[in-house]
Amino acid sequence: MIEAKEIVKRYSGREVLSNISLNVEKGEFVSLIGPNGAGKTTLIRIILALIKPEKGKVEILGKDPFNDKSVFRHLGYVQELPNLPPFLTGREVLLLSAKIKGAKKDEVDELLELVGMREFANRQIAKYSKGMIQRIAIAEALLGNPEVLVLDEPNIGIDPLFSLKVREMFDKLKRNGTSILMTSHELEDVKKLSDRVYMIYKGKIVFEGDVEEMVKKFLGIQVVIEGEELEKISNFVSSFNYVKKVFKEGNKLIVSMTEDRREELLRNLVEAGFRIRAFYMDLNLEEAYSRAISSV
Repeated sequence: MIEAKEIVKRYSGREVLSNISLNVEKGEFVSLIGPNGAGKTTLIRIILALIKPEKGKVEILGKDPFNDKSVFRHLGYVQELPNLPPFLTGREVLLLSAKIKGAKKDEVDELLELVGMREFANRQIAKYSKGMIQRIAIAEALLGNPEVLVLDEPNIGIDPLFSLKVREMFDKLKRNGTSILMTSHELEDVKKLSDRVYMIYKGKIVFEGDVEEMVKKFLGIQVVIEGEELEKISNFVSSFNYVKKVFKEGNKLIVSMTEDRREELLRNLVEAGFRIRAFYMDLNLEEAYSRAISSV
């Protein structure tokens, strides 16, 4: 649904994107992460045909967006810090966008309700807070039930409660077949929504895979155990040669392993008679991200 192949972009002779390739399949949620200045927004702008690369090819829904603008009727976009016309009301912005996209007017009120902006729909954009502008921008992106969504930091300025609602909204869209590409510094959203993650650093892709693979690569395999007699469990698991380190964190036990033998470890614990309430991999994406940055 989205494909970028060997993208190269230079500014003043400096290469800011170096042979970047990325793809998003139908019904897939892909996140693009990396520090400020890594090249995320530049890549998004190239995918949307807003700026031209020196080299490479982009396709959206099998079409070249530089040559076939009809593809944008099937695409929704939330830009970082949306620049909406300040003299229009929220409702007027959506009605104008609905007309351009060929979407039904009825969708406007439905989406205003969905993003919690119906009460403020007739207020000018100039009088909105950053969070309110972001809500209108999300509603605008959803007009026409797009097949593809491109989200550049969609949660900027949004309060935590609405952020949870947005996460649920995007997850539902993905399950209904929408292809979604998102850049974000909100790693909790990345962890909970993403099928795959691309990490970009200094204009290069330094990782591509799912969240668990990223944690394994940069942080190693850490298992969280919750249960009774944690001290005895600690002594028991420490005897296995694939267990590197064991430490207690509150009412949990963290087991660091040299290789992925989680099933074997759990089976040994159960067979030894330990009562285990929870046993899961510690997907500490924040720590993995930090380690990744320092290692490349």
